[in-house]
Amino acid sequence: MGKLSGHLRFSWLRKRYLFNIYLLLGSISIVVATTIFTIRVSKSVERQSYLTTELFSNLASRLLLAVDVDEVEPVIAIINEIEVPFIITDNSGRPFLWNEPVIGIPVPSFEQLLLVNPSSPTNPAVAEILTMAAAFDQEQEPFAIVSPAGQRLGTLHYGQSALSMRIRYMPYLELMIMALFFLVIVWALQGRKDAEQKALFAGMAKETAHQLGTPLTSIMGWVALLEEKVGSDDDVIIELHQDVNRLSRISARFSQIGSRPKLEDTDFTGLVDEGIEYFRRRLPQMGGRVQLRREGDVSNPVRFNRDLMGWVIENLIKNGIDALIDGKGTITIKLSDRSQGGALMLVSDTGRGIPARVGKKVFEPGFTTKKRGWGMGLALVKRIVVQYHGGRINIASTSRHGTTFQVLLPSAGDLAGADEISPYSDQRS
Repeated sequence: MGKLSGHLRFSWLRKRYLFNIYLLLGSISIVVATTIFTIRVSKSVERQSYLTTELFSNLASRLLLAVDVDEVEPVIAIINEIEVPFIITDNSGRPFLWNEPVIGIPVPSFEQLLLVNPSSPTNPAVAEILTMAAAFDQEQEPFAIVSPAGQRLGTLHYGQSALSMRIRYMPYLELMIMALFFLVIVWALQGRKDAEQKALFAGMAKETAHQLGTPLTSIMGWVALLEEKVGSDDDVIIELHQDVNRLSRISARFSQIGSRPKLEDTDFTGLVDEGIEYFRRRLPQMGGRVQLRREGDVSNPVRFNRDLMGWVIENLIKNGIDALIDGKGTITIKLSDRSQGGALMLVSDTGRGIPARVGKKVFEPGFTTKKRGWGMGLALVKRIVVQYHGGRINIASTSRHGTTFQVLLPSAGDLAGADEISPYSDQRS
């Protein structure tokens, strides 16, 4: 059963990662294909602009020699519609015609243009036009305007059409849109995964609390019967009462997962001592090979939920014990105040350490290195510390000589509105 459940769990994780890979590759393929297509369209539009301008340069000689203005205006109107900026200069370099609607610079009267000295123009509009013509020539080779008799009449300078300029920026715009689209998808998938995890946590926790209820009530009845027979002062009865109380607290802890816990307690050092004492009384069954101790204390005011934070401490201790080689070693809990307020707890063991390849996965739901584990312990620890208490938890250090978990809790002042903190907030460790 353990192998089957583990296979199903890792199969689900594998499918989830495969879907993310397919999504990433699909998005990249769409972006690349769209970009290549847009670049090709942009080049095609630029080629059409070139051919149109070349055609216009061939017609320009007829237009310049035309006597009737009505012959010129239709062709100029078509060029304006294509949005290709052009400037025509005579053989001395003096500009005398350009498409004003596209370039945006008014054309002076023909008499004024005849008085222009192209080497030192005094008219600001003409000076700007000459500068623009020089810029056009750096990008595209200008066309010579030649009469039917072979006489050069002037030069046609042209720039890129407004349409080709817009299309040129299309790939970058598409990349930004696709990147934004991909980020939205990733955000939605992450939100969905978080929602599923929250529902899974809450469902499993509440079901566990429900399943514990009936046998716990029965055990309490049997303990009461034993107490009547042997007396309440018997050491076994006392220990049984303590274990029953512990089971009751465990049930209460699980029932609070998924709901809004109240952060009422402040004696963090006392809570740690309580957890240590519980394990210390049960360590003799391991032959006294495990040493458990606390160093330092917390004097800064911190607020926490006693049931949930007690579960965090006990879970970290249990993980340390499980990591010990041959069941022998030391578990040390170091407490101290943080300079900016709040508490710092370091839980260290002298065990085998955590392999580097799995160090970042230990807090993920479903990940476990145990043959029969479900991988929910440290995931719940992180959820309790981060989402319920506004703190942080991480692996401070790990090696073949042991591992240290670091837990940071904010000060009571920082959690002045902790009762209003939603257990579904998305804070990260």
